[in-house]
Amino acid sequence: MSLSLFVACSEPSAIQAETGHDDHGHSSNPDEVHLLQKQMDVMDIRLGKFQFLNLSTTVKSNGQLQLPAQNKASVSALMAGRVKSIAVVEGDYVNKGQELAQLEHPDFIEIQEQYLSLNSQMALSRQNLERQKSLNADSVASLKSLQVAESEFQSLNAKVGGLRMKLQMMGIDVDQLTGSNYALAIVVRSPINGYIRSIDINMGLSVLPNQSMFEIVDNDHIHIDLSVYEKDMSKIQKGQKVVFALSSNPDSVFQGKVFALGRAFEQEPKAMVVHAEIDNHDGSLLSGMYVDARIVTNEDMVRALPNDAIVSDGGLNYIFVLKPSSTDDHEDEYVFRKIEVNTGATDIGFTEVVPVYNLPEHLQMVTSGAFYLLAEMKKGEGGHGHHH
Repeated sequence: MSLSLFVACSEPSAIQAETGHDDHGHSSNPDEVHLLQKQMDVMDIRLGKFQFLNLSTTVKSNGQLQLPAQNKASVSALMAGRVKSIAVVEGDYVNKGQELAQLEHPDFIEIQEQYLSLNSQMALSRQNLERQKSLNADSVASLKSLQVAESEFQSLNAKVGGLRMKLQMMGIDVDQLTGSNYALAIVVRSPINGYIRSIDINMGLSVLPNQSMFEIVDNDHIHIDLSVYEKDMSKIQKGQKVVFALSSNPDSVFQGKVFALGRAFEQEPKAMVVHAEIDNHDGSLLSGMYVDARIVTNEDMVRALPNDAIVSDGGLNYIFVLKPSSTDDHEDEYVFRKIEVNTGATDIGFTEVVPVYNLPEHLQMVTSGAFYLLAEMKKGEGGHGHHH
């Protein structure tokens, strides 16, 4: 039976006639295999469509996902204190300025007392200075008394200004301070937008100045550092597309673009570092992950499927295409047709696929687990019939 008939059949009656179901729903077509949803789950059968990739005119490279220094932060306290509260958990997204924790310590109260006391003394010193200026103008007071008053005021003003800045850095609203209104704890806030990667404190812990309390990362601006060997350096330019897959998950392909070339030649290994920006809006790519990448030096796209989507049988290559369902089919039953294909270039876990017959772009096909479908089909050839 030709594939063109299979593709063209859109009426339920035509599809039913083609599948060859008997009274029990069994298939008499040797190029088809039927699976239930539970079988799909056990075999981890995944469906997808063709991807258009460049598998030949590329420079092979590998590297690691990295974050710019301004997109990661280690958060510490300016002063020693005891952890009073923790407002976040690992994995939380936080905005710049958002509260992370509160610290308390008697020293915090003492600094505020010092500020209020010196601020009061400075007010009196200002009054004395104004009086000395008036007396000096009337030649009642000496110039020396005026200079002493000015020196005392400037000294107090400097001390109050320093304490004010220190309190502001601690996150304390200085303008709200009164003799009966002290900030009992200081708030540790996030310096950037991002995700809480790690929390290195717990309730009641005494922390020291500059001790790391939180690590925050902003993965939206993650990029790849790729190593390009000397023989390929002349082929690389800014703006070239990068196709890459995680070393731990070669079936999922991502894209990026070269935005900077290294200005130094690394000796171990002998390579140049190429920086590529990537799209990471869903946050699935994390700093430190290793990647296998291809830098596209010439746009020559081909239809491709993951290697696990292609099986060999009798010296020929095949893929499995999901057959459109009819109203008579079981709701949780999937019918797959084995389709002959020719294969081309193979790279980054994908293989160029050229179907022997034309296939519409909208068709779904098995992208992982095709080997299991072929095994089920072989069972049917042995006389087992329907594979529920």
